[in-house]
Amino acid sequence: MSATLHQAVTLQFKATNNQAEYEALIAELNFTLSMVVKRIQVFSDSLLVVNQVNRLFEAKDEVLKKYLQLVRSLVSQFKDFSLAHIPRVENQVADRLAKEGLPDLRRT
Repeated sequence: MSATLHQAVTLQFKATNNQAEYEALIAELNFTLSMVVKRIQVFSDSLLVVNQVNRLFEAKDEVLKKYLQLVRSLVSQFKDFSLAHIPRVENQVADRLAKEGLPDLRRT
């Protein structure tokens, strides 16, 4: 059985865009693990985060290295995990989440 889940995350602290992208990914992974999901396909419009998690780019920033370690620890708990890049201009779901806080699932 396959399902699509959309999630919005609001940070209560100042963060760079890359840190915010990692925070959103970590929140999504934790939420998904809490539902005992073992297979997940994630889409992100952050090319940097996607390529760091997929081991195509190296994390050089010390803060991002810590985020990456946490993400990899969470990812290891899934039986099947993939993270793919989706360009921001093609990511209408993220646009709706940013504007509404929650998606209008009738149009998804």
